[in-house]
Amino acid sequence: MTRIGIIAGSNRPGALNPQVVAWVKEQLDSAGVDNAVIDYNDYNLPILDEEIPGGAHRYANEHTRAWGAAVEPFDGYIVVTPEYNHSVPGPLKNAIDFIGSEFANKPVAFASYGGDKGVRAVEAWRLVFANFRAATVRSTASFSLFTDFADGRFAPQDVSTGTFPALLTDLLAWAEGFKVVRENLAR
Repeated sequence: MTRIGIIAGSNRPGALNPQVVAWVKEQLDSAGVDNAVIDYNDYNLPILDEEIPGGAHRYANEHTRAWGAAVEPFDGYIVVTPEYNHSVPGPLKNAIDFIGSEFANKPVAFASYGGDKGVRAVEAWRLVFANFRAATVRSTASFSLFTDFADGRFAPQDVSTGTFPALLTDLLAWAEGFKVVRENLAR
């Protein structure tokens, strides 16, 4: 069975991220997709302290090995990301910078939110994940702070949630295809 990791994207006090993560998880659960939430905040990662870049998979620190082991077993990922200052959230970028090979030959999709639905964060993430030989699916689930949240609560509009089925279809199809790629490379 294909397993999808949901990467939580913000640990800021009062962050909206947990609500969007819960919504994504609910969508996957409803579709019968095996999934789990991966929260970098659970690994007490400092500012990047690995001497060798993460893509080499030569981790010196236990926190990096634990974080990498949490990310590794999935066949694909949905990154739930806010947009901060027209880009990605720094703490999540720091967490992703610790590792890299865990994403190789796997698909990554995005559920984003922000003043402009988080689209600039998604575009920045596409470059980051390409560096790890991950493939990012085109479809995204994007939510506006102005129309999909009310009084600090996630209340997505149908026009925003309507994009999730295409995201999931692409992600699952690509995850299955990349399993074959990974198996062939392991030979």
